Amino acid sequence: MSSSTTPVTTDVVSTFVDAWGYMTGQYPGHVHSSDAALAVTLSQTNCSFLNVISVDQPVPDAAVLETVLAKAAQARAQCPHDALLLVCPEWLPAGATDILAANDLSFFMKMWGMSADRLLPPRRPAPALDFRLITDETAGLDLGIINAAAYGVPSETMAVTGTIAQWSGQAYGIVGYEDGRAVTCTLSFVTDEMIYIAMVATLPGLHGRGYAEAAMRRAIAEAQDAGGERRLWLHATEMGRPVYKAMGFADGALLELYGFDA
Repeated sequence: MSSSTTPVTTDVVSTFVDAWGYMTGQYPGHVHSSDAALAVTLSQTNCSFLNVISVDQPVPDAAVLETVLAKAAQARAQCPHDALLLVCPEWLPAGATDILAANDLSFFMKMWGMSADRLLPPRRPAPALDFRLITDETAGLDLGIINAAAYGVPSETMAVTGTIAQWSGQAYGIVGYEDGRAVTCTLSFVTDEMIYIAMVATLPGLHGRGYAEAAMRRAIAEAQDAGGERRLWLHATEMGRPVYKAMGFADGALLELYGFDA
């Protein structure tokens, strides 16, 4: 049973844009802009997850979508590295999939916006891991290594997480270690009226042990200690979604990420 009502689509999209604005804003040379139906959040690093252009308003018809995608391509040209386009399918007109493909955009992954006013009690005892708050570059890099392994991307593209200990504002990375090996992690941060949870990952082969949930609860507690009780938000992959539901997060709108082929 969820501890919150279903989040509305506008909030699902706006919280994504706000969260990516915070994370990408930690990198020198980042590019942020908002124009028509596009929100640009480019870290200008080699991590495509942190170079995202979001369609942040409903698109009424195919002609408008073509215009928006042309502007997205122009924004993407500002980034020297791979970037992604975020869309909300329910905001797109009929035939959008074909239009995206014709504009050299390839489907990458699905995500669901999820939120909770409070967490449900843990379903099991916390695992016997050594959970550490990220306070140095080594632990930050460990978070990146775990995420790279979980998402099947080169580890060097996630080395950007080595700076987390120096991020501005209220950000709390947690890494769980088993016999000295980093096995699970998450990151929470406080922005405006929410606590956002990002970069949740566990090494392949170690799922189903409650590692990620335990790391999340610690990161959320750190953020609540600093910023007080706020609504919790995240954007879930298909793999993580059941875990978050069991923790009390309510499902919101589906989002999709596309890669720029050209």
